[in-house]
Amino acid sequence: MATSIVSNEELCEMRDKIVADGKVPKAWQIKDMIRVKYGKSIDESTIRGRFIEMGTPLSGITGGGAKTATPADTTVKTQRKSFSESSDIRQYVVPENMKMYIPQADEFIGYLERDIDKRLAIHYNSSKYPITQGKQGTGKTFSHMYYAFKSKLPFFLFSGYEDFKLPKLFGDKTIQNGTIIFQESVFTKAIQCPSVILFDEINAVSNSNTFDFHALLQNRELFIKDANGSVGQVYKLHKDCKIGFAQNPKSAKYIGGNIKPSNFLGRCTYITYPEFKKSDIKKTLKLRYPTMEQLDVDKFTEFYFAIVQTIERSQLPIDISIRQLNNVVDLWMAGLGLKESIEDGLSSILDAVSQSKAKDSFFRIAQAVWSELL
Repeated sequence: MATSIVSNEELCEMRDKIVADGKVPKAWQIKDMIRVKYGKSIDESTIRGRFIEMGTPLSGITGGGAKTATPADTTVKTQRKSFSESSDIRQYVVPENMKMYIPQADEFIGYLERDIDKRLAIHYNSSKYPITQGKQGTGKTFSHMYYAFKSKLPFFLFSGYEDFKLPKLFGDKTIQNGTIIFQESVFTKAIQCPSVILFDEINAVSNSNTFDFHALLQNRELFIKDANGSVGQVYKLHKDCKIGFAQNPKSAKYIGGNIKPSNFLGRCTYITYPEFKKSDIKKTLKLRYPTMEQLDVDKFTEFYFAIVQTIERSQLPIDISIRQLNNVVDLWMAGLGLKESIEDGLSSILDAVSQSKAKDSFFRIAQAVWSELL
């Protein structure tokens, strides 16, 4: 709509109302207020630009020189602190039939919340489209799921592949009572309510199949030509539908990646996930296995990092993660012998990549850590 419909004074009043409610003013909030009042919309970038032109950005903080703190400034600073501490847990109204997709607490036994999780929450809460990237096992996928759990939002994971086509997620044609109809999928319900949708292995998708993502991210809608009796239908994203991506960097160990073009990457933000430190591994083992003796925690941690170093030094075509370490410990805690637990939970991954001879080096490392294996 023409920007003249909403005056600068009205925009400032809307911003001040948000601040008075104890919130940080965001462009999407003002966009919603305009839609409710006028039944039309203004692009978020236009709203931000209008405030900049007035010399009074949305935060209420202008550049140049010292500025006396105002109640609005204090609110912003307080809110920013709560974001950094990951304590800004918003309340979302999730339809009853979608609550079954909210992750449950028992899925996060032993989960170690890190600063990177809080960082992802800030991206999502700021209405960004984060791409989490890093080596296998650095916690990328689970971090998105953890955000959904903390926010009590339904979580949906879709894995990319070369011929992945986004429109197919919306549904497909089927025959009902002799008539061809378009059967909508759960995905269509997910995007029309508060939710978290993660596209994993996004760089496995061919670049030619990423163009539909452009409209979805830029306009928050997509036209599906087979829907509505083949007349076609535009599906719009709910304002609290959050979309994220995950990818492993292309390497000798991970060859399934396509380098994404800038017209896709330019619509996203990026978070590179670090590898777990020794202190992280020890903390998560204690959280997951609270009855485990500290000596055992130290030995499993020492074994894990010795294996990681061997893989790097020998340039073996695998990555291992805390998942494999947990597999070993789970089997051992369940009563399987230590040698068999190590083999079934970790070292036999080398059989799967035709590197069976390297298993001997893994077992020699285990012998150096546990003398009873000699």
